[in-house]
Amino acid sequence: MSNGLLMKYFVLKPAGDDAYAKASRAAMRQYARLIREENQGLHDDLVAWADREQFVLMESKP
Repeated sequence: MSNGLLMKYFVLKPAGDDAYAKASRAAMRQYARLIREENQGLHDDLVAWADREQFVLMESKP
């Protein structure tokens, strides 16, 4: 019987256009929403980072 992934931290890579980058940006935004009341500054930074990566991706497409 496996307990799955057991670690304290999980690293996301929001840059790029693959499924992992898309999932990373979505995860960052959801995490930010959930901690907003506890840490507004971290919320703002995470959303801005995800948005920045999305913008870079959109600007790089023809």
